[in-house]
Amino acid sequence: MRFTLRALQQAMGNILRNKSVNFLCLGIIAFTLLVPGIFGFISFHLDRYISRLSDNIEAIFYLRDGAEPAGVEALMRRIEGSLLVKEIAFTSREQARADFAREFPELGYILAEFSDSPFPASVRARFRSDASGIVAIESFIRDMRRSPLVESVQLNMDWARKIANIKKFAQFAGLFLSVILLIVSAFIIFNVVKLNIFYRREEITILRLVGATDAYVKVPFLLEGLLLGTLGGLLACGLLLVAVRAFPLYAGFVYEVVRQLINFRELPPRLFWQLIATGAGIGLLSSFISLRRFIRHTPG
Repeated sequence: MRFTLRALQQAMGNILRNKSVNFLCLGIIAFTLLVPGIFGFISFHLDRYISRLSDNIEAIFYLRDGAEPAGVEALMRRIEGSLLVKEIAFTSREQARADFAREFPELGYILAEFSDSPFPASVRARFRSDASGIVAIESFIRDMRRSPLVESVQLNMDWARKIANIKKFAQFAGLFLSVILLIVSAFIIFNVVKLNIFYRREEITILRLVGATDAYVKVPFLLEGLLLGTLGGLLACGLLLVAVRAFPLYAGFVYEVVRQLINFRELPPRLFWQLIATGAGIGLLSSFISLRRFIRHTPG
């Protein structure tokens, strides 16, 4: 315990000794982690929006004229038996005519020209929100189209598909930029730790010559990298919070466009923990690599 406290005090001393370099490093780490934080925030809300859309995804299977009642019942059992389907409803031709007349009374004169209903019978299927993957639903629809009783299918999933594509693009762009910036961040921490090792090289050499263990020498620098990364992650969380809160105030037009997709009043807590953990991991790994190179070239 005493060793850990001494190592922690020494790490804090190293950070405060070179304030300008370390504070610049913290700023760069924070802005580096801010980018994946923003893309993670966008991806989270796009997922939520897709989930809300999936609650209302339904398909209407329009049946061919002259379909036998037994065949229609078999088709309905097949649709209802799918794990993707939450509920189904059958609409006869006469019911479809009555529904049209109720919803569009001003077009009643058109229906008067038909002795029989001009509308086909249909089966409406609503999909489960917990099992409504776009690919799975599309595969199910393609399978049902092969039925000789089904003339056409109407599926209200265009928006869900478009939002899913936007999410994929955001994830790819975020991953690409994040990898580049995280490599830059790791390189900066690596060099900051190396610089602090250089400043204390004589002291470290003496410690090793008088018998100090590797742990006694290395742990303060490992903690230094860990602290730099963790503080950078905390600062990135603060910047993300400010950016999300300020966006509706200073980007009014864009906010009006995207507010249906993104709730700027809700920030997922797990995103903050991910930023802090990523910063801490990068800092620890960078300082570890830096120390390995130092130990290899230090006498003693």
